[in-house]
Amino acid sequence: MEYLVRKAIRMLYWNRWISLLMVGEMALGMSVFVYSGNLSASLKAEEMRLEGQEMDMALEISVKNDQEVQDEPSLTLRDYRELQKITGGKTFLLVDIPQFFVEAEASYEFSLVLADYERLDLEEGCSYWGAETQEALAVGMNPVPGLRIRQMPEQFPKDYLEKNDWANCVVAPIAYMEEMAGEIAPGFIHAVWDSAEFPDAGRVSGQVEEYLQKEHGSQYVYRVYLPEAELRNNSEKVKVSIRVLSHAGILILAVFFVGILSIYQLLFETRKGGYGVCLACGASHKQILAEIFTEIAAMNLAGTVLGVAAGWIATYGLDVGIMIGGIKVRGSAAVAGIAFAACAAVTAFVVFVVYVKLAGGKIVEQIQ
Repeated sequence: MEYLVRKAIRMLYWNRWISLLMVGEMALGMSVFVYSGNLSASLKAEEMRLEGQEMDMALEISVKNDQEVQDEPSLTLRDYRELQKITGGKTFLLVDIPQFFVEAEASYEFSLVLADYERLDLEEGCSYWGAETQEALAVGMNPVPGLRIRQMPEQFPKDYLEKNDWANCVVAPIAYMEEMAGEIAPGFIHAVWDSAEFPDAGRVSGQVEEYLQKEHGSQYVYRVYLPEAELRNNSEKVKVSIRVLSHAGILILAVFFVGILSIYQLLFETRKGGYGVCLACGASHKQILAEIFTEIAAMNLAGTVLGVAAGWIATYGLDVGIMIGGIKVRGSAAVAGIAFAACAAVTAFVVFVVYVKLAGGKIVEQIQ
């Protein structure tokens, strides 16, 4: 095996410019394909998440005319109580406040979630800590020290935060909205409703908007909307952009496939004399095949690894304005698996074509 790898590296080095060109083209095509695949998988996951949520109406709060916000909060505890009157107690409110502490050389980061304990059936006078917040608690990083400490319940609502996200949260009563008003930005507020609970959801949402605009309309704009319907309306143009990216990646890979197939057919013509000598000296077709496979696989694998890595980096670090705001883009293991499967398929086909030419000729013809 070591001999095969050394020989493959030597052969690639002798044809290094061609090898680098093929690796670069493979990496470029794979990176575009993986990036577009991750965008598509993230969009599909968001559609499925919203479709499965019971709370299908949400409140959006934005700053009017992008002006600088003064000290006035966008939503107060009094507002929440008024919304409960308008909606008949059907408002589900979470205020998600990021917390960051530094102690010695360690840093601790988690979310302080203010919630209505009556809606969640939690014990008043307590704070609830997730599994990933225990280190911060152990060193005294407690944003709500006046409350008794409890472990986070295993079953928590999924209407806003996904199940795994609760592990990095500390839950405190909604009454802390008054104490922490200066830390609450509009993006931290998540008010949701189940439209099925209202005979006339449009009228209720209109009343909510009218009340909040009247109270805070000098600085903020309020809108109650259906995230699933809005995503469905906007996702078609997103899917078109993703398809363009995906087709570009596939086109680059197709050009790579034709290129590598042509190059190795030409290389075979220059190497067939050496193959013939090896066969005449006792080497088997299987051994020659192993050498060819190792060389092609090494080049394709290098291009695929670089391409998948670049696509993954682009997924988490590149925003080209395709996705709708609010969708968290994540890498997909399935997309990476498809990329490596494509690499294996290309390798197998090119090796097969070259081997057919090798096996189809007589040893004397190969030497000549």
